[in-house]
Amino acid sequence: MQSNPVGDIVCLVDSDIAIDFLRKRDYARKLLDRWAKEGLLAISTITHLEIYQGMKPDEEIKTNAFLDGLITVAVDISIARLAGRMLGKLRSKGVTVGIADAIIGATALTLHAPLLTNNMDHYPFADLNVLQGLDK
Repeated sequence: MQSNPVGDIVCLVDSDIAIDFLRKRDYARKLLDRWAKEGLLAISTITHLEIYQGMKPDEEIKTNAFLDGLITVAVDISIARLAGRMLGKLRSKGVTVGIADAIIGATALTLHAPLLTNNMDHYPFADLNVLQGLDK
C-alpha cells in the first residue's frame, strides 16, 4: 500500500467504475469527483490487472496517471485468507463468485470502506457495504 493513511480512505473503487472513468463516461467522472471530496479513493492491485488486460497501447500513459492518483492496496496474506474464507462460505451454499471479486470484496472489508461498483451481483458477501455507482 502507498504511504497514505488507511483511515482516510472513503471507498474502494471497483474495476468497472475505474474503466468507465478512463472511457470518459460522465457519470464516473462526477461520481469519483464527489467521493474524492470526502477523502482518499482506493483500488485493489487486482483492479490494475483487470484494467491492464483491456488497455490499448496508446492508453497506457493516461491509465497510469489515473491509477497512480489513487491509493493502491496490495493483496496481502490477510486479504487473501479472508477472500478464501468468503469464497468457501459461498461455495458451501452452492454460490460461485470469481476470485478477483472475492479479493476486491475482502480488500474493502479489510479497509472498513464501502465498495463502489455497478456490479452489485458480483459481491454477495456478508457485511460488505456495496454502493451502486451509477446514478439512477
